Amino acid sequence: MSLTAAFCCRSENKCRKKMAVYPYLTFNGNCGEAMQFYQACFGGVLQLRYLGESPQGSTMPLAMQQLIVQASLISEHIRLFASDLGHEEGHYAGNSISLLIGMSRSEMLGEIFNKLAFEGEVTAPLSPGLKKGQWATLTDRYAVQWIFEVQ
Repeated sequence: MSLTAAFCCRSENKCRKKMAVYPYLTFNGNCGEAMQFYQACFGGVLQLRYLGESPQGSTMPLAMQQLIVQASLISEHIRLFASDLGHEEGHYAGNSISLLIGMSRSEMLGEIFNKLAFEGEVTAPLSPGLKKGQWATLTDRYAVQWIFEVQ
């Protein structure tokens, strides 16, 4: 399953542009730590922008300046975005999202599954000798739910 979907113009019924949908995670003050963990799992380039770097950032309390306003992890296989800044009601279990990882190479899927499972909770374990259409799930140590599927 791809994160990229075609945007079709109804009047012409032809696909003209591509639109991408990317996961955006909200954390409660540990965004940088979580994104560094995901970088260790997936590789890629991690960029962190702190609230203190914003135009009014220097006028905010030091604790707020250290919050991440936007983080991005970009590699050949993943584009993941995150922040410490969420809704007014704050961060709670259920207002984050699940992420689906589909792979045709079950050995790579198993390697990433095991990395993300470290200090997390496996909710549906990987079966030995995964075959196309099989899946597994886990919640990582940052309470993000992951779904793995062999394609």
